[in-house]
Amino acid sequence: MPTVSSAYLSNYVETCIALGAPAQRLYDLVPGGRAAMDVPDGRFPGDVVVRVLDVAAELTGNDTLGLRVGMQFRPATFMDVGYALSSAGTIRQALEINMRFQPLTQEVVCTGLEVRGAHAYIRCAPALAGVEGLRRVMEAVFAGYAVIGHWLLRDHSSPIEAMHFRHRDPGPQTHEMYETVFGKGVKFGQKEDVMVFRAELVSRPLPGENQALVTLLTQRLEERMISLRDGVSLADKVRNCLHGQMRRGRPSMAGTARLLGYSERTLRRHLAEAGIGFSDLLQDARKEAADIYVREGKLSLTEIAGALGYGDQSAFVRAFRGWYGISPGVYRKQAKEG
Repeated sequence: MPTVSSAYLSNYVETCIALGAPAQRLYDLVPGGRAAMDVPDGRFPGDVVVRVLDVAAELTGNDTLGLRVGMQFRPATFMDVGYALSSAGTIRQALEINMRFQPLTQEVVCTGLEVRGAHAYIRCAPALAGVEGLRRVMEAVFAGYAVIGHWLLRDHSSPIEAMHFRHRDPGPQTHEMYETVFGKGVKFGQKEDVMVFRAELVSRPLPGENQALVTLLTQRLEERMISLRDGVSLADKVRNCLHGQMRRGRPSMAGTARLLGYSERTLRRHLAEAGIGFSDLLQDARKEAADIYVREGKLSLTEIAGALGYGDQSAFVRAFRGWYGISPGVYRKQAKEG
């Protein structure tokens, strides 16, 4: 059974709730409930996403819910995979990153890119059986590609030339929404699910390019792919929890234990038995995150200090000097020049 990550599933659930679906009804569809989606390394059967979209559509009476969910996607939706592709130099590189590391977020569809003549084709092959049953998932995925592509290009005037779906036409009442997302070239009942656009867009330089950040993030993603295949160690689970907490507030032993389903005392014991110090893992996670934030250049040093859980900027700067031997400002300047 193909699986999806907890972050990926959570995005679908929370977006459906924001679009009007009753929260508890959707949480009841998730194995383990709402709390299970907070576990950073959690995986869920892929068909849970299908059920969430179908139930949310039924409860809201919104037959284009899949499209509306996909329209909310941004690179950050896909965590480190999204951060890497948002730093890509071209749409081709962004898609290659997405295709290479797609299993980290979801295994429900497999994406492929073909460039032939004047056109480029994004194809999505589903890993679950059924055409009509996967309708809303496929609509969400392709709507996501459309909006993220426009976001990466910073250009909403580059049209999608054609969008083909295998599923039946849902009816004329939905056509306006399809045209809003994909333009007028939408066809149903086709042989494959494929988006067609101009080939020149694949190699157009992207304004957010940062190859140093791409390299750093893809190295981390390669390690996560190995963990996905071979199983995640306790140290990696803790580090991933810490990264998740840093995006929302100050990380802690208690918060990490809760996310992993342990009591604080039990987590402390497991770490001690493995010869691992929680403070060492916290420093590792902070160092990794600091490297990304400083290279990315989107946050001030004060904002980075807060995101990493430091009380003030000076404490963060001292820690950074200890890791890299230079100040964050010099490090950022060297990264830009390199």
